[in-house]
Amino acid sequence: MKKYRSAVLGLGLIGAEHVDTLLRIPQAEIAYVCDSREELARDFASRIGAEPCTDWHSILSDPSVDVVHDCLPVSLHDEVNLAVLSANKHLYCEKPLSLTLEGGKAVASLAKSRSLKAAVNHQYRMNAAVQEMRERVRLGLPGRILSVTGHYLQESGTRETDWSSRMENTGISRALADIGTHWADTACHVLGMPIVSVLADLHIHHPVRYSSGESHVMDTEDTAFVLLRFADGTPGQVTISKSCCGHLNDQMLSLWGTEYGMTWQQEIPDRLLLYHRGMGPATFMMNRTTCQPAVRPFVTLPAGHMMGWSDALRNAMQSFYDSLDSDRPSFHATLEEGCERLAFVEACVRSSHTHRFEEVLT
Repeated sequence: MKKYRSAVLGLGLIGAEHVDTLLRIPQAEIAYVCDSREELARDFASRIGAEPCTDWHSILSDPSVDVVHDCLPVSLHDEVNLAVLSANKHLYCEKPLSLTLEGGKAVASLAKSRSLKAAVNHQYRMNAAVQEMRERVRLGLPGRILSVTGHYLQESGTRETDWSSRMENTGISRALADIGTHWADTACHVLGMPIVSVLADLHIHHPVRYSSGESHVMDTEDTAFVLLRFADGTPGQVTISKSCCGHLNDQMLSLWGTEYGMTWQQEIPDRLLLYHRGMGPATFMMNRTTCQPAVRPFVTLPAGHMMGWSDALRNAMQSFYDSLDSDRPSFHATLEEGCERLAFVEACVRSSHTHRFEEVLT
C-alpha cells in the first residue's frame, strides 16, 4: 500500500480532528502539523511524531509532501488552496471551499488543469445512515418523493453577548455558509441532484453584538428560512439558524413520498426513522447485516456501537485517500460540488434582497 505524506494546516477544533482521523487512515503519514501558535504545533508534533511548523508556506517547498489539509479560517482558503495546488500537492479543504463562488471556481479549475486530486470536507454525506438514505433513493422508493424538509440548528448566537472571532470575515454569509452548506450537500447527495432555485428570508437578530466591553456590528445572517427546488422539480424547505436555544448541532433531513418517508438526524446519527402510510415511524439501526449492500463499507462498527461524527469524517477522508491511486468510485465531496454549495449560498443572499426565487448559478 502506497503511503502519502500529509500536512495539516491549522490546529483548531477541526484541524485537531483531521490529525486524529489521519492516524486512522492506513495510506496517510502525517509529516507536518502547522499552526501560528508555536507551542500548540510543537505539542501536536511531539505526540504523533510529525514536524511542527508555524508558516504554511515552508511546507509547500518540501517535495516529499503529497497532500495538504487546509483547516485554516475560510478567509485564507483561496490563497492557501491556490498555493497548495500550484505546488503540485493534492488538497483536502475544510468547508466552505471559499468565501465566494468565483474563488471556489478558480481553485477547482486549477486542480483540474494540473490533474490533482482535491476534495472539500462535507462529511455528513459520509455517515452510514445518510448513505443508506441515498441508496434507498437510488434503488427506487415506493411511489415518488413529494418534498424534502429539514433544518440545521445551533444555539451559539442567541444572545447579543454571544460573539467570537469566527463571526468575522465570513464573506456575504455566516449561518448559510457555515452550516447551511452542510445541509444542502447532504440533501443533494441523498437525492442525487442539485438544488436549482431558492427563495430565502435572512435575518440578523442582533445587528450589534457585545463582548468584553467592545461592540461588533454584524452584517451576516443568524437565521435563514429557505424554500428550494431540486433539479427534477421536487420542492423543499429548510431552516438554518445559529440562534435556537437547546440545539447544539442539530441537523435533520427528511424525505416525504406518496407511500414512504425517511428522516435522519445528526444528533442520533446511527439510525433512520422510516415511515409508511398508515403506520407510525420505525427505527432502522445501522447494521452490516440489514443495510443495503452498497452501504456496508461505511458501517465500520458492529451493531449496537454508535457511529457518529468522527466516523463520518473518517469515511470522507478514507474515500479521498482511496481515490489518490485508483479510479474506484468515490463518494466524498468534490471541489465542483463545493462550488455548487457556494452557489446555493449566493443565490439565497440574492433572494433575500429581491424577495423572489433566484436560480442557483454555477
